[in-house]
Formats: sequence, C-alpha cells, structure tokens
Amino acid sequence: MTATVFEAQGLTKKYSSGYALDRLSMRIEAGDVYGFVGENGAGKTTLMRIIGGVVHPTAGIMELFGAQHREGWIAARRRIGFLIERPSLYPHMNAMENLGFYSRVFGIRKQGREAEVLRIVGLEDAGPKKIEQYSLGMRQRLGIAVALLNRPDFLVLDEPVNGLDPTGIVEIRRILEHLAQEQGVTMLISSHILSELQLLAGKYGFLHQGRLIQEITAAELQQSARTAICIKTSDPAAAAEMLKQELHCGDIRINGAGEIELPRDAVNLEQLMKLLVQRGIPVEGLNLTAPNLEQYYMKLIGGRGR
Repeated sequence: MTATVFEAQGLTKKYSSGYALDRLSMRIEAGDVYGFVGENGAGKTTLMRIIGGVVHPTAGIMELFGAQHREGWIAARRRIGFLIERPSLYPHMNAMENLGFYSRVFGIRKQGREAEVLRIVGLEDAGPKKIEQYSLGMRQRLGIAVALLNRPDFLVLDEPVNGLDPTGIVEIRRILEHLAQEQGVTMLISSHILSELQLLAGKYGFLHQGRLIQEITAAELQQSARTAICIKTSDPAAAAEMLKQELHCGDIRINGAGEIELPRDAVNLEQLMKLLVQRGIPVEGLNLTAPNLEQYYMKLIGGRGR
C-alpha cells in the first residue's frame, strides 16, 4: 500500500470575509506529482500555507506523513520543502551566502549541501553575483534550491514558473522532472500555466471558490476527450459534408477555429489525405488535437459561475 504524504478531511479556513477553504478533502500519496488548478482566490495558496504552518485551519483534520497533531506536524515539516509565492532571498548576498543562511536556519550541518543544490538547479556557476543582479528565472531556481536544502520528501510549490520566459519555464520543468523521476520526490504544484502543469502532474485537483470540485488522474484526463484530426481548408462546410458522405461518419464538425474536426479513430490518416486530394480539396493545414487540461478546467467550471 502506498504511503500517504498529505491528507485533508473537511479542512476549512474561514475569514470574516468568507471561506478561503470550505470542507476540503483530498489525499496525496508518496510519489505523486499533484497539480492544483484553480482561479485566483480559489484557496490553493491558503492550503499550502496551512501545510507550512503559516495559517491555521478553522476546522477539519490534516495529516502530514501520518501525523495528525501539531507536535507531529513540526517533525513532519522538516521533511517538506516550500516555495510559496516569491522566494525570500537577500538581494545583497550571493547564492552561496543565501543558502548558507538558510542552512543555519534549518539546522543543516552537512558540509557541501549548498553546492549540491546549486548543481541540481543549474546555478553552480553563479559565483559571487548578487541576487539583485539575478533574472527572475534565476531567483526562482535559487528559491527551489532553498526548498531542497533539507532533502525533502515532499515539495510544495506555489506558481514556480509564474512570470518566467519560455526558457525559464523549461529550465524549471526539467528540474522538477528530475526530482520527481530520479529522486522520487512527492510534489504539490499550483500553476496558472496549465499546459506546463499537464506536462508534469500525474493527478489533478480542481479548486473553485474554496471547494475541491473534482480530482482526476492524467490517464483519466486523456480518456476524457477524443483525439481528433483537424483540417484547415478554404471551404470547410463543403469539405465536411463530403467527408460525412464518403466516410459514413456523422461525428464530423467544424470547430470554433473554422477547422474540420473528426475523430482520430474514424479514419486512416493516409486514406484521408488521399481522399482529400482526389476530391480536389486544398488542405492548408492538418494537426492532431489531444485532451487539454485548460479546456477541461474551463468546461468544468463553466456552469459554476465566478
């Protein structure tokens, strides 16, 4: 049986203005990369702060590595690395000096750990450069390095790629993939860049107005929507009608982008292209679509309001 790293049962956080979390129940098991999806104010950061002990719940039960009470949570949090919002770094210090400070704060005595985490995040050549001279991507990587100092079994990351350029996003993704796949680190990650989250996570939780409205696995996401062939042509209506008759397939439509869309399993791709050429239909573009986390989320909350 897989060990439970984090579990919440009816976890609630209420402020005078309303509920930040409303009876949330979920479980993260060892080895999971759990993607947290939700709009601003949905409760993602609140839950992460509760895990970190910065915010205390109003009601409900929380379990961290089997501990259900504050005394046990203190020890459990030594096994967790956190990057919640922007990393707290000292701008007048360099990377090694920042990591040395946090090593003392965390009580880490192993010599050379700072250099190890710098290698993991690709900042081993940063040298004496001050943090105030770092790019946003470098700061995020150093924030992850701080979170890794205590060799965590569980990483809690709030928007780790927020504001980064495409190169920075890819760099952070590669670091997290290495940690998950090579070191078996369990992760809870929130991100508004759902295409990136889909590349990392194996399980997703959808929050809306403080409530967990659904959980699915990556496999279930793949099964939730068909893989389709999309064809761009100058006269999609006429081409779609022809394909319906020739392929005897009624499940052909014109999507919002004005492309013909038909199920991937309805036709052999080579036969389809041959048919289009024989009928003199000019093909301006052809691509395959796959289930999309962003589309799934928008469809999920579409009827729930904002």
